[in-house]
Amino acid sequence: MRITRIASLLAVLAVLFVSLMVMLPVQAGERLLTVNGGAASDVFFTSGEQTLVMNGFDLTPLEILRPAVIDRVTIVVDTPVVGQTTQLVIYEDMNGGSPVDARLTHQESINILSSGSVTITLARPAEILAPVVWIGFYLPPDFKFLADQSGSSVLTYWGWTSGGTFDLSNLASAGVLGPGDGSAPVGLDMNGVARITAEITGANPGLGTPVILQSFQTAGDPGADLSGLFDYPDCEDIEYDTADEFTSNLDRINLYCRQVDTWLAPQSPQGFERHGHLYDITIFTQDGIVANILDAFVTHCLDTRDEFLNSAVVGVAYGVPKVWRILPTQQFGGIWVCAEIPTSGYVSYFTPVTSP
Repeated sequence: MRITRIASLLAVLAVLFVSLMVMLPVQAGERLLTVNGGAASDVFFTSGEQTLVMNGFDLTPLEILRPAVIDRVTIVVDTPVVGQTTQLVIYEDMNGGSPVDARLTHQESINILSSGSVTITLARPAEILAPVVWIGFYLPPDFKFLADQSGSSVLTYWGWTSGGTFDLSNLASAGVLGPGDGSAPVGLDMNGVARITAEITGANPGLGTPVILQSFQTAGDPGADLSGLFDYPDCEDIEYDTADEFTSNLDRINLYCRQVDTWLAPQSPQGFERHGHLYDITIFTQDGIVANILDAFVTHCLDTRDEFLNSAVVGVAYGVPKVWRILPTQQFGGIWVCAEIPTSGYVSYFTPVTSP
């Protein structure tokens, strides 16, 4: 793959950019996420194969309460590739640094038809639980976009596989993944960051709206090792992955489950019907405190009724009041539907409501 910068182009944008990693009030989301800091720009384009370009944002110093919601994303375009589809992607990253292990939380296909500042309103808001978020676009060859010639180039990452594509849900599958600061493996010094921004709203503890992170089920790895699944003593038809407890979370948490009356379940998200048991999962730290959002999520697997096996998705409800989140769900072994649970709360499974 060849990445080329059209050098010495200084495009003065009719946009007011502020200092690195600042927040501005905006109309849709509560604040603007940006790592841009100046008006001078270069044009970058890709050739050969589809290429991922994304910016990283650290929410912690910005004091954004989580879970937060991103509803609009903007990219500044020099020349689009009309007729070619672009994938808009959002990843959440629990540990910062390289996004190689970041979790895909939102993906949608879009068509960019015009130059200038192009804003995409997400089909569904993307809920962010992690302290770092990566936002970007999987661009077709010859797409040209603007990069701000200020700020740290380590905040823009590139990814591609020579002569083909890679799995956006697994950044480690990219043939090349790295920052635009001139270092390997990308070897491109952008002297700045891509002009990609987003609008975000922090959590409001008193209010909540059901959030759909992914409304469909996908197939899990047929070779996945399920030997680490463990039965909760007081809950039937649900198990959790002990490797996430002892290895990913370094044995610093303890998990408990009890089945509760289904009338306690919050209202189901629009377009979904809840089925089966209602589980109350509580996760404690070593100090006996109920854990907030975990550093490493814990996979839970539910045994559904046969007629729901191929369509069921897992939901978790938490917050005050509790609100359902429909989670990315995979099916394993022709038995389980599994999802990564981020915190204490109610857990159950849902199926999409079919229109008559």
